[in-house]
Amino acid sequence: MTLIKRLKTMPLMLRLLMIFIVTAFALLFLISGSFRFIAQENQHRWRGFENIFADYSASLVERIGSASDLVLAKKLADELRLNITIIEKGKIWRSHPNQEEHKQDILQSLKFKKSEISNAEYAHRRGIFYIRISNQIASNAIASDIKLQKSQTLKPENIKQVYISKRRDFSDFKIPLRAYVFFILMVAVLYLSYRAIKSMFSPIQDLHIGSLKFTEGELQYRIPVKREDELGRLTQVMNNMAEQIEKMLQAKRQMLLAISHELRTPLTRMKLATELMGENAQQATLRRDIQEMEALISEILESERLNSSHKVLNLEPIQLPELINELVMELNLSCYNRVINKCLTNSSVGEAEFPILQLDPLRMRLLLRNLISNALQHSDNEVAVTLKMEDGNACITVQDTGAGIPLEHIQYVTQAFYRVDDARLRKTGGFGLGLYLCELIAKAHGGSLKIQSEVGKGTCVIVVLNSQV
Repeated sequence: MTLIKRLKTMPLMLRLLMIFIVTAFALLFLISGSFRFIAQENQHRWRGFENIFADYSASLVERIGSASDLVLAKKLADELRLNITIIEKGKIWRSHPNQEEHKQDILQSLKFKKSEISNAEYAHRRGIFYIRISNQIASNAIASDIKLQKSQTLKPENIKQVYISKRRDFSDFKIPLRAYVFFILMVAVLYLSYRAIKSMFSPIQDLHIGSLKFTEGELQYRIPVKREDELGRLTQVMNNMAEQIEKMLQAKRQMLLAISHELRTPLTRMKLATELMGENAQQATLRRDIQEMEALISEILESERLNSSHKVLNLEPIQLPELINELVMELNLSCYNRVINKCLTNSSVGEAEFPILQLDPLRMRLLLRNLISNALQHSDNEVAVTLKMEDGNACITVQDTGAGIPLEHIQYVTQAFYRVDDARLRKTGGFGLGLYLCELIAKAHGGSLKIQSEVGKGTCVIVVLNSQV
C-alpha cells in the first residue's frame, strides 16, 4: 500500500493533527529563513566583531609565547572553551585532537580574509568564527611586530601559524529546568490538540454507528445529538430522514394489512360461489386463483406479524433433525425424491446427540418448505439439505445446482415483493415474499439467513440458528 493510500485510510483527526504539525514546522522554517535573510542584509551593521576577536586571539598568542608554551595553551583552551591549533616547524599541535573543526583539511579549505589587526586573518565556517595568527620564526624569537604581508614571502617552515576558534561541544551547553518544562508543555499542547480534535469530530463516530443501524433496518434508532454545530445539524437531519422513512414504511405496511384484511371477505364469498359451480375446467382455474390469493394474503399477514415489535413465537423443544426428515419425506412424495437429506452426515454430532432447540415448529416448517420449494423450482436436479453444528449454532444449508442468482440481485432478494425476473412471470417464481418471510423467521429465532450464489452453478442458502434460543 502506498503512502498516499495509507494517509487516506488514517483517522480524520490524526490527519488533521499531522497537518497542524507540518504547518507549524513550515511556518517555523519560513520565519527562520526570513530572519536569516534579514541578518544577511544587515550584516554590515555589526562588522568589527572580527577585529575584536582577532585582537583577543593575538593577545592569547602573546601569552602562549613565541616558544609555544603548550601546557599554557592547553590550559587556556580548556578554561576559555577554545580550539587552538599551532603549526610550527612542520609540526602540528592541537588542544583537542578529536574536534572535527580543527582538522588539517578543514583549516586548509578555509578562505581567510585580512583583519585590521596585525598578522591576523578571519574566516567563517558553519557558524564558527576562525582566527589565524601568522608570525615569522626568527633566531631572536621576536616576530610579533612583523607584518603579515612581509611574512608571506618567507618559506613555510619559517612561519608559525596559530588557529583559534570557539569550541562547540555538548559540554558547552546546559539545559535549564525551564527548557525541560517547555518540552513537557510542547507534548502537553500536542496531546490537548489531539483531544480537542477528537472531541470535535466525535459525532462522526455516532453518525457511523447510526448509519449502520439504519442499514440493518433499525429505523427506530436515533443518533444522539451532542452539539449544535454543522455536525450536530447533520445528525438531526439523519434522524429526521430515518423518522420519515420509518413513517413511510409503516404506512406501506398498514396499507398492505388493510388491503389483505379487506380482501378476505370477498375471497370467502368467491370461494363459496366456486364450490356451488359445477365440476368443470373453469371451476378448477378459479379455485387455483383463489388459493394463490389466499396464500399471498397469508404470507403478507404472517410477515407483518413477524416484522412487528410485538412478534410472538410459539416456542417448543424441537429435535431439528426429525423435523427436517419429516418435511423432506413429505416433499419427496410430490417431487420424485429430488430432495436429498444430508443432515448430520458431515458432523461429529449424531442425530440422537443433537441438542434440542427451542423453536416455533410451524414457522420453522414454513421456512424450510419455502427454501426447498424455491430450490426445486429453480433447478431440474437434486436439492441437498444439510444440518450440522458449528460454533455452538445449528446451521441448515439448502443447496441446488440451478441457474443461480446474479451477484447484483443477491442483496435484494430477501426484500418484500422483490423478483429477479422483472416480468414477474408465475413460472419463474412466486410473489417475492418467500425469502423475505424466511429471513424474518430466522431473525425472530435470533438467527440469520445468508445467500451464496453463482450464475450457472446454483444457489446455497444458509440459515444459522442460535442453540441457546
